[in-house]
Amino acid sequence: MRLLARHLEQLLAYHGWAFQRLLESLQQVDDTAYHAPCGLFFSSLHGTLNHLAVVDRIWLARVRQEPAPFDRLDAEAVADRQLLPTYLAEGVSAWQVVLTRHDDDSLTQPLVYRNMRGEPQQRSLAEIITHVVNHGTHHRGQASAALSMMGLETPAMDFIYFKPESP
Repeated sequence: MRLLARHLEQLLAYHGWAFQRLLESLQQVDDTAYHAPCGLFFSSLHGTLNHLAVVDRIWLARVRQEPAPFDRLDAEAVADRQLLPTYLAEGVSAWQVVLTRHDDDSLTQPLVYRNMRGEPQQRSLAEIITHVVNHGTHHRGQASAALSMMGLETPAMDFIYFKPESP
């Protein structure tokens, strides 16, 4: 049985779907507002989306046992707003490929990596994927709140709305 793997596949599919919903909603925001500080932890909508792109790739590199692609959580992965959706989607796809190489047993085995300070850590791949998706949900919620504060329409990104649309 691949119950855990199937659950994580669904979470990653949700992660991509929620990014797409948010990015579609952000089309109503002009470039000035998109780049302007709006009270988010990573300052702007652009900074927040780049943070999500950076963190997804840092964790992916850890799982693949590759060098970290960024040395700061506030790095700019993609400067061009028009290219960021593709970068985010490619990251989700890369996570989905990683997941296909695992079964439920291997998903629960400890994976050793180093955090941003270089300290050794260990978590299972299942915990890491859950964290990546949950982290994305947290910051997408912040971006949605920023849209609301701007008086703009916000997207429904709750998991329950994704589930009926998923295969």
